[in-house]
Amino acid sequence: MLLKLTEELPLDASIEVVWNLLRDTPRLARLLPGVDNVAPLSEEGVEAYAASLSEKIGPFKITMNLEVRVTEAIAPIQLKAAIKGADSMALNRITGSMQVSLRPASPGTQMQFEASIEILGKLATLGAVPIRRRTTQAFAEFAQNIQAQFAKEPGSS
Repeated sequence: MLLKLTEELPLDASIEVVWNLLRDTPRLARLLPGVDNVAPLSEEGVEAYAASLSEKIGPFKITMNLEVRVTEAIAPIQLKAAIKGADSMALNRITGSMQVSLRPASPGTQMQFEASIEILGKLATLGAVPIRRRTTQAFAEFAQNIQAQFAKEPGSS
């Protein structure tokens, strides 16, 4: 099953402040629902991270081990990454890509998030509706978290 997402998020912070958050992986990970245990992978010349993601989607409670590789970073406007992962029994797998684009907007920055994720295994049998619903909820939680972060950031308005 292929899941494509596009979300827009206005942020009350300068593009530089938002970019700095995107590049601060430990801080960013704390704002992402269900994400924990983020650690850099030690591969020379490659920016990559291992992460654990736990979610409940429909009747399934899954924990997936993910690898996120930054494929392009153009400061301060665009960040692209490739994602792949599976649960511990390899019953559910995902692969895909994501892109975050930033542009100045009044009064701060407009963030656009795009992802194309292929979901394989038992999770895919649920179909697109419950997966899209949970993904939309998770993005709304992230939006609240990041907006609250900037509300507390001195000098970000």
